[in-house]
Amino acid sequence: MKISRLLSLGSMFSPEYRRQEAVVRKAVSAWVAANGFERPLPTVAEIAADMGVPEMQLNRFIRAWYGKTVLSWRKELRIEEAKRLLLSLPDLPVSEIGRMVGVEDKSNFRKQFTELVRMSPRAWRERHGF
Repeated sequence: MKISRLLSLGSMFSPEYRRQEAVVRKAVSAWVAANGFERPLPTVAEIAADMGVPEMQLNRFIRAWYGKTVLSWRKELRIEEAKRLLLSLPDLPVSEIGRMVGVEDKSNFRKQFTELVRMSPRAWRERHGF
């Protein structure tokens, strides 16, 4: 392993790194609790700014804690919320559920949902109760 990589690993355990991580963790938790993932923020930079944290620190935190990119993590949050809404609002059209979770385009919402859940939103709704 290169010495520069070893040095960067050592900095991950420094008090300053832990303090920064705590700040990002708190910002991420507050953002999720406020359903920030529903906002139409197309870039990681905009998501980080919405949270009030540096983009690089947000990228590092999400990668370390969730093992994915910020955008894929946000997509999963959106789809989980969509699943909840599909069941709790059975009369609401699927396209409106997509808009509620921050995906304006109906076909894009269907594509994202199907990619993660392996079935369309309508089929998922029918299978799970309505």
